[in-house]
Amino acid sequence: MTSRHLVARTLTYATAGLLTIFIGFPLFWMIISSLKPGSELFVRPPRLLPNELTLVSYQHILASSDTIALFRNSLIVAVATTAICLAMSTLAAYSVTRFQFPGKRLFLFGGLLSYLFPAVVLFIPVYMIVSALGLTDTLLGLILCHCILTFPFALWMLNSFFSNIPREIDEAAWVDGASFMYTFVVIILPLALPGIFSVAVFVFVLSWNEFLFASVMISSSELKTIPLGIAEFITSFDIRWGEIMAIGTLATVPVVVLFLSVQRYFLRGVMAGAVKG
Repeated sequence: MTSRHLVARTLTYATAGLLTIFIGFPLFWMIISSLKPGSELFVRPPRLLPNELTLVSYQHILASSDTIALFRNSLIVAVATTAICLAMSTLAAYSVTRFQFPGKRLFLFGGLLSYLFPAVVLFIPVYMIVSALGLTDTLLGLILCHCILTFPFALWMLNSFFSNIPREIDEAAWVDGASFMYTFVVIILPLALPGIFSVAVFVFVLSWNEFLFASVMISSSELKTIPLGIAEFITSFDIRWGEIMAIGTLATVPVVVLFLSVQRYFLRGVMAGAVKG
């Protein structure tokens, strides 16, 4: 190994280590803070490790029946949003990469334009649509909002993935008598699984963490999601940091489990979607 290669490898590992610390330290601090007693949360100077560990914060939030409802509602909304969004975006991305039809460019441009706008700009028209359908203060209405927010992103991500699959594969299947839908489901979808799993992770996390639409669409206590539940620990007179850190730690568990489950597909999907052609 030459000195140049050694220096390059050292810089690579050093950069990776610094990024790991930069990204991982907030998670570490959240977990440690959730295990600290209340008296040690605001000591000066701050202590990296507490003198004692306690599960009091976890006991408080798990003793409440609202916590189970928060996780159940968030899981229902995130899973349903991911399933619906993937079903629509895979069909849409396959269509725009394989077929020519009137309005194709306008459809793609509209998806890109809606993705460029922040969610707060789309809030009023989306709320009016959901209200007209009579779906305010329902999980179905919130799922619809999240699908509207995540579909443009999923469409453009999957558009890159499907573009990397040679069209000759479809044509060979069509020559052999396969229908368009059979070709899509049996042949193309398995080839696009890395990209689909990567998009699924992003969509799930976006829906799991979404606060703006949930805070306005949902008013019933039994339908609130985790971000709304965390906000309730902040009042005019007190901020229960221990409980916030504890429920925040628990809220990261489903995301970590999902990522570990599709990790081998996720990295391949992200790399494949980064290069078109």
